[in-house]
Amino acid sequence: MEFANYRKQPLFWNGIFMAGLTIAILPLLFLDTRTLLGTQIWIKPLKFTLSVGLYSFTTAWVMFIFLNDWKYSYRTQMILTITSFIEIVFITLQAARGEASHFNISTLWNQIVFSVMGTSISIFWLFHLWVGYQIFRKKAIPHSVKESLVWGLGIAGFAMIIAFFMTSPRPEQLESMKQGIFQTSGSHNFGTGDPGKEIFFFGWSTKLGDMRVPHFFGMHVMQIFVFLSAYLMKKVDSVQNQITTRFTGILFLLITVFMVIQTLNGESVFHLNPLYTSLYGLFVILILFCFFKLIAQPEKISKQVIV
Repeated sequence: MEFANYRKQPLFWNGIFMAGLTIAILPLLFLDTRTLLGTQIWIKPLKFTLSVGLYSFTTAWVMFIFLNDWKYSYRTQMILTITSFIEIVFITLQAARGEASHFNISTLWNQIVFSVMGTSISIFWLFHLWVGYQIFRKKAIPHSVKESLVWGLGIAGFAMIIAFFMTSPRPEQLESMKQGIFQTSGSHNFGTGDPGKEIFFFGWSTKLGDMRVPHFFGMHVMQIFVFLSAYLMKKVDSVQNQITTRFTGILFLLITVFMVIQTLNGESVFHLNPLYTSLYGLFVILILFCFFKLIAQPEKISKQVIV
């Protein structure tokens, strides 16, 4: 897609904004020595700008290539852009204030921020699913390409909704609220005890369950499937490719589901549990086999145009 076409996509400019904000935040990692809950205060905004920027660029490509004739394409991109923009603005603003953006209900302002962020991301999720549905019902897309896109968008949608496990207040938090003490509501951690060492930059626990891991993994599996769909456009569309892509999607979904189960059981995905570690290893081997099968397929003799 030429740059002239990119300029017409709101999500493309959202990605550009996120890239610019990422560059602006980077020096603050070294200039601002403040920490929050033991983590450098600007790491969280940086993680979110990178994540939203990657989502924006890949979704802009998907919608231009496959949904350019959809009458709601521009408006849907605008809603995805505005809702994600609201999320990033509040996360960055709270970081500048030295306050947590998520789960923070310690003041009226923090409660408003947390509520608005939850509302905006819920709207974002609904329109993300709508994009996936439009891809699913589009008949002109080659079967294997559509299979890849639907699985990528679907798993990302599942990964977004599991974030609500984190926002549910814990029993001890509910007790505090009954006593008129408002500090936090929800947490990304599950389980009790020693959290162990954190994963560098991401801050994920190596012992306790951390729902951010399957949330992040599932959301960015989408990019793998978008790249795969671009690759499959060059291949002969066949039933074998479609079935192999579907099997790949099932495997990635199973990994995400088992990550959620392990996390809810209070155990980190990075903890070497024989059962879960064996399952993840098996799934990865099967995924690599599927990728090999797809790569080995012949390319198309003539290019097809997706309308």
